[in-house]
Amino acid sequence: MNYMSKVVNIVGSGSNVGKTFLLEGLIKELKKRGHSVATIKHDVHGFDIDKKGKDTYKHREAGSETVIISSKNRLAMIKELEEETNLNNIIEMVLDKDIVLVEGYKKSDLRKIEVYRDGVSKNIITPKEKLIAIASDKKLNVDDVKIVFKEDYKAMADLIEKEKNFKF
Repeated sequence: MNYMSKVVNIVGSGSNVGKTFLLEGLIKELKKRGHSVATIKHDVHGFDIDKKGKDTYKHREAGSETVIISSKNRLAMIKELEEETNLNNIIEMVLDKDIVLVEGYKKSDLRKIEVYRDGVSKNIITPKEKLIAIASDKKLNVDDVKIVFKEDYKAMADLIEKEKNFKF
């Protein structure tokens, strides 16, 4: 595989800081520019996409550890895990896309855009050397870090396009 993907991690302290809102705007801007985009969302609480009564749910309930549902335009896999899958292994699954946006995974080694929201965020949680920029609704002064208005998707897309391609 010789893919040229850019991988950027969107983080912020706590929920309701605006990570998903920022991702939605960024995805639209990057798609407008002709990029293919994949997203990876970390859920610390666990989740379930299976609905009781559906065939995939019945397969899992009967004992299948991995269930794949496929159609002509969509594929989903539900896999029971003993432990959480390593982020790099998940990224490998989507390196056929130009840009991979990761939401969460605060402790990853990926380069990050951190969302700062006045009244919600307490401080910047990302080490300066890992920051591409801070997306904020308030004027901040962080040495040597670019501050971008949190709804300036064009400026953030520009920064993502300038990022180096992802390497393990």
